[in-house]
Amino acid sequence: MSIKFLVRLLLASAISLLSISCASQKPMYYWGDYSDSLYDCKKKPGAETLAKHKAALEKIIEESTKREMRIPPGVCAELGYVYAAQNNSKKAIELFNMEKQTYPESSLLMDRLISQTEKRTNYGVSSGNEIDKKAVENEKYSGKGAQ
Repeated sequence: MSIKFLVRLLLASAISLLSISCASQKPMYYWGDYSDSLYDCKKKPGAETLAKHKAALEKIIEESTKREMRIPPGVCAELGYVYAAQNNSKKAIELFNMEKQTYPESSLLMDRLISQTEKRTNYGVSSGNEIDKKAVENEKYSGKGAQ
């Protein structure tokens, strides 16, 4: 075998290997407009940007399901938190359970969020009771709600 032949063989092998390794892979998650909507929500907080972010989260879940992809980590939990903040405890708990089912390693946190959401529902927060809403806010800022 000549050196010229070995160099060509090595070059051809390298090109083949490079082209195989650069082949596009199907993405693991569908993130949709998550980054932009979250940025807008943080940059200009308000009802309008929150509604857009909520819609983006719902679309991510919908598209992920439609494309038969796993829902990205934290999306169900974040949307559940938005629903909990809007006093829709039933939907929040449903989403927390979905996060827990999709990512079992989140069980401890999701169980805690479910428990807190149920407590707030039982104390009348989701029914619009102003005294209980104030208690929840105080709990949030005192750090008791994070334990």
